[in-house]
Amino acid sequence: MKADRILGAGFVLLGLAMIWLMYRLAAPSLGQGDPGPAVLPAALGILFVLLGGVLAIRRVAPPTPAVKAGAGENADTATLVPAEPALFSIIHLVNLCAYVALFEKAGFSLSTFVFLSIAIFLFGPRTARSAIVAIIAAAVVTFVIGTGLRVLVGVPLPGVFLG
Repeated sequence: MKADRILGAGFVLLGLAMIWLMYRLAAPSLGQGDPGPAVLPAALGILFVLLGGVLAIRRVAPPTPAVKAGAGENADTATLVPAEPALFSIIHLVNLCAYVALFEKAGFSLSTFVFLSIAIFLFGPRTARSAIVAIIAAAVVTFVIGTGLRVLVGVPLPGVFLG
C-alpha cells in the first residue's frame, strides 16, 4: 500500500533526525555509570529507522477476493474468543506491584525473572509446556537485558546476576 510506504519513509526520516540530533546533544553526564540523556533518543531513533524501513520496503500481499455469502460452510460464522476473567487482570496488577516493590530488595535479575515468568505464563495457554517456555523465555530476556544494561550501557542495577 502506498500509504504504508510513505508512513514508513516518514518514520525512517524521523529516526535518522533523532539519531543525528542525539549526537549534537551537549548534555553533561551525572557521574560514573550514567549513560546520560542521549540513550533514549538514540534507542528510539534506531527503532524508528528499523521499523519504518520494514514498513516502507515490505511486500504487500495482493488483496484476496471477497467470499460470497453461501460459498462455503463457514461464510456467515465467526469464532468468538471469550474474554479473560477479571481475576487475571488482578493477578497481573499484583504481579506488577510486587515487581516494583521487590526490585530494590531482591535485585533486578530475581524480580524481573519472577515478573516475566508469571506474566508470560498468564498470557499463554497455561499448560505445563507453556510454563517451561515462560521460564526459559524469562531467563533469557532477564539475562540479555540485565547484561546489556550493566555491561553495554553502564547502568548500575542492583542484583544483576552474571553481568
